[in-house]
Amino acid sequence: MSLQFAKNMTQAAQIASLFCFAAGVSGIASAEPKSLTIYNDAAGDAYLRFEQADGIGNKILWRSDMQTEAGDVIGTGSGHCTQLDADQNYFCSFVIDLDDRGIIAGQGVRRTEPMPSSFPIIGGSGEFEGVTGTMISRPVEDRARFVYEIEYQ
Repeated sequence: MSLQFAKNMTQAAQIASLFCFAAGVSGIASAEPKSLTIYNDAAGDAYLRFEQADGIGNKILWRSDMQTEAGDVIGTGSGHCTQLDADQNYFCSFVIDLDDRGIIAGQGVRRTEPMPSSFPIIGGSGEFEGVTGTMISRPVEDRARFVYEIEYQ
């Protein structure tokens, strides 16, 4: 390795360290987590059934009101899920559009109900632009509604 190359690498490492330190001091790397609890009215679910063994490939398509616990509508949600196995685990993609706030997008595996499912938040828009986090989903009220507990930063 040449001496000039080693000097350049040392300078690059110093710049990277300075950036990481500045990010930590400014709070970029340690944003406070936020939480949000919303409810999904599951009345908008539609099922597409295929003639495959064990239901693999079946689909759930949904569009539902997003609500407060009291039932006040605060937005809409939509998504689709594909059945992965005979145990009725599904891979799902979804967007939640909260009125005047923005969109939260996520995807992941919905576990066999009534087990809770954990979905990674993969982004959003508006207030939620660039967020990461997790949404825990679980059915309530005999599957008439789902509660979504969202932690993000």
